[in-house]
Amino acid sequence: MPQRPSNREIKALTHLGEDNALGPDDFKDIGEKTFAGMLKKGWVVPAEGLPGKFRATITGLTIHEGEIIFAGRLRR
Repeated sequence: MPQRPSNREIKALTHLGEDNALGPDDFKDIGEKTFAGMLKKGWVVPAEGLPGKFRATITGLTIHEGEIIFAGRLRR
């Protein structure tokens, strides 16, 4: 079970949802270290065909078992 994302990470993952591809510049308020940590943990991955953009993974979107972020909102 992955550790629970911080509030800043949840904010970024919520904006990404399952479909959006955004870059680290879109999340200046969460910080480069936080975004790099999300990348290292495998919660975001580079988007295919979109250089400099990232997509959230199902691992990143799963906060707890049964709590998954979809399209900018939390579902239980």
